[in-house]
Amino acid sequence: MRARKRRTLWAPGYFLMGCACLFVAGVMAVGARSVVHLIPVVVVGVPGALLTLRAPGLGVSYGPAGVRYSGLFGARSHAWKDIREVRVAVLPSTVYSSDVPELVLASGGTDQLLMLGGHSWGRTRNRRITRLVAELEAARVAAS
Repeated sequence: MRARKRRTLWAPGYFLMGCACLFVAGVMAVGARSVVHLIPVVVVGVPGALLTLRAPGLGVSYGPAGVRYSGLFGARSHAWKDIREVRVAVLPSTVYSSDVPELVLASGGTDQLLMLGGHSWGRTRNRRITRLVAELEAARVAAS
């Protein structure tokens, strides 16, 4: 089995949103006349920098050794021997629900890959998430 990488479909949108925030922060910084005026620059600029720098790497990569998830605030890895199952977790809401891949760990805990989530309506599941979970589960079984 060769290593594969699956990125979130929202990464380009996050990147563009981060660029827009950085642009607005830059325009506000140019017009700042005192230190107090720089507070909105920091409030808009820091999230913009985070989105711009992290968005291209958002996703999951998996191969014979295990799975590595890169989210908005960091990355984490799990060896296949530490994962008991890969399943779809449903995060309910009032209007629609979110389907996210969830790793069931051998230690009894779970690890939800939230940045890879997708929305679903009613009882139907998000097909992209279902395919990703099937691929991850097949890779886990093949590595066992």
